[in-house]
Amino acid sequence: VSASVELFHRVNQQDFDACERCQPAMGSKVYAKGGVLVPSEHHIGAFHDWIQEKVGDVVPAT
Repeated sequence: VSASVELFHRVNQQDFDACERCQPAMGSKVYAKGGVLVPSEHHIGAFHDWIQEKVGDVVPAT
């Protein structure tokens, strides 16, 4: 079990590091209307659309 947990932890850490390197670019105007979702994530886009329909445009606090 400990070998599996170690592998899981190592893979997660690599994923976290990769995500953190991508985050600064999310402020780009290219992502002003959101990013591109792969087909398996279209339900996430539908959920985002539903939320926006319910609450409208929300400007993040500065």
